[in-house]
Amino acid sequence: MGVMARDEKQFTLIYSSNTRVGTHVLSYLQGIEDKILAIDIAKTKVSDTQWVELADKMNCKVADLIDKRVAKVDNTAAYGTNDWLKVLQNNDEVLSWPIAVNGDRTAQIENAPDVMEFFGVESAGLKKTPHTDDPTIKPTTNGENFK
Repeated sequence: MGVMARDEKQFTLIYSSNTRVGTHVLSYLQGIEDKILAIDIAKTKVSDTQWVELADKMNCKVADLIDKRVAKVDNTAAYGTNDWLKVLQNNDEVLSWPIAVNGDRTAQIENAPDVMEFFGVESAGLKKTPHTDDPTIKPTTNGENFK
């Protein structure tokens, strides 16, 4: 059992407000009515154990969560997990992509609109529903010509 609370009815977003993608992803989620836990790592620290658990859930290493260009690290081969955790804890802007958590699912969100698909909501926070009526593709007015 992990240390992170995982609930199917709660959407968790771990992001940095100091990154463009992080703020854009958050803005997409603010329009939905579902319960959202937004953790801004610029203001709230995520524990080392939680970072490791997040990486494990995504089948990657803690180093993979970090944008090396932003971290400005030269010899990445010399860094171990503890080193990357220190970098992440002290420089929130190095988080490469926000992380979305819903129940057992965990993923990094590279493009802001993708967060809606991850959480299974459409724009405006409406739940996805199948369309039962076929679209109207014939003119619905009589005697009008729009050429």
